[in-house]
Parts: sequence; structure tokens; C-alpha cells
Amino acid sequence: MKKLLISSILMLGSLLADNVMVSPYVGGLEYDHGLSKSLKSRAKVSGIDTTLGDKTYLLQTSYKYINISYKDSQSLSNLHQHELSLIYNKYDELHMLKIGLHYLNNNEDSSYKDLGSGSVIILGVAGYNWFDKDKLTYGLDAYYSIYLNAHNDVSTTTTQMVDVVQFTPYLSYSRNISESTRNDIDFKINYIAATEYKDDAYFSFEISDTFVYESFYTTLRYFGGDMKSGVIDGGLKVFNTKDLYRNSYQLRVGYYILADVAIDLSAGVNDYKEYDAKNLVLLSSGINTEGYITLSCNF
Repeated sequence: MKKLLISSILMLGSLLADNVMVSPYVGGLEYDHGLSKSLKSRAKVSGIDTTLGDKTYLLQTSYKYINISYKDSQSLSNLHQHELSLIYNKYDELHMLKIGLHYLNNNEDSSYKDLGSGSVIILGVAGYNWFDKDKLTYGLDAYYSIYLNAHNDVSTTTTQMVDVVQFTPYLSYSRNISESTRNDIDFKINYIAATEYKDDAYFSFEISDTFVYESFYTTLRYFGGDMKSGVIDGGLKVFNTKDLYRNSYQLRVGYYILADVAIDLSAGVNDYKEYDAKNLVLLSSGINTEGYITLSCNF
């Protein structure tokens, strides 16, 4: 059913859109080896992102599959998670409106219940100012995450609805240096309100810089602050756990091997505190690493 739905979305979008980009990817995460820092061992990730659009709209679709294995001492079955997101952007030269949904479904073990399956409602508004070929973008994204059969971080006696609200104002500037060179700088602030948690507010920020030169592009990104059960990448990435992320570094390097075909590699290091859902505590600070390879094709 999931494959049929994804195929239908892609087929409909390709018929309506002037431009179509399809980006399959594979990768994974390696969690901290110390048992006092992480109960997880590793995660395998695969998925496909698409963008369909013309001068007035952009439709983003995404499917992701995650397979997480735990350390042998935990005797927990692998967690299998499917994610499907659909985001519609309507825009002109001066404004943009966004609405979308990110759905998550997994087989979380009842003996190790965290947030489980859920949905995220995505809303956004943005404005643009043009300075010749340069562009200033300012906007606000809002996310409402709902987990209907979850545990809070106070008790595991019963499950309940846990909801999380996030507001992300952002500012970006795209500098057109020459016909073949561009530099994009982005700054975001994340505010999270989670009334079901003992600590009900979290603040974080993100800074990224993307440099494009002819067929080569690279992105450096830094995340700092505190984020729990948050959303990033405009709604495409959701953390449906109570892990506490504190800072991370990411590097992405890509190259257009053909005019409409690009390949890129990305790697990241994350400093976080993993949440022990059985004992309702955050473990000691740990480090996980992640890496992905993506192939992007324009049609």
C-alpha cells in the first residue's frame, strides 16, 4: 500500500509539474559504543525525496525507512520505522505559504515505550526581498507533533497522547557572486513547547553555509542548544524520541556528474543524551555519527 501511494504521488506530480527532481539515498548511524551512553547499536536508513513544481508551487514528497538495532545486552527486537511526508508550497516572487504532513509508523516494543508512531502537521509562511540577483528570505515554520499512544517522561504506567509544539523563525541570504558561483547562508532558531515533559521548553539554533561553484557544491551546518522531540529540515526530519540533542556538525559535498544528475556525500557528528524509556532517565552524554550518499536526478 505504501509503495502504491508513493508511486501514485510521483506519477501525478510528474504529469502536472514543469520540473521533477528525484533523490534516492542510503546511509546510517553508528551510536556510542558505551552502554552507559547508548542502548542502541546502529541504524540503517534508506529513502527517496522528490520535488515537483513550476514557477508558482513546489510539492515535496519523502519516504524513509529506518532499521534500528539495539545492543545485545538489551534483548530488544529491531525497531522498524516508515516515514512518509507531503509538503505543498505556494509562492510568488515576494511570498510563500506552506502546508504539509509528516507521518511516522513503527513497531516500538511495548516494554520499551517512548513516543511510538505519530504525525506532524507542518505550516509555514515566508517573504522575499530581491537585490538584483541576490535574495533575502525571512519566514516562520510551525510544527504540531501528535503521538496518540505514548509515554511522557514521568510515568510508564499508562500510555497517553503526547503533543509537542515547535516554532522555527529563520533568515537566509543567497549571494550570487558570479554566473557560476553562489553562496547561501541560513540561520534558524527553534523553540519547542512540550507540556507533558518535566522540562517543558527547549531552545536551539542552526547555522548553515552552502557554497556552489560550477558543478561543485558543499554545505557546512552547525546545530547548538537543546532539542527534544523536534523537527528540522523544513519538516522532512522528525525526532520521535525523547533524546536530548545538544550540538552537531555536518558536512555535505556534492558534484553534478551530468547536467541533470548529481551525487553527494554527507557526514555528521551529534552530541546528545539518549533517553532510556524504561527507566525514564537521560543517559550520559554520548556521540553518534551518521553518513549518507544521495543521487539526485532532474527530469
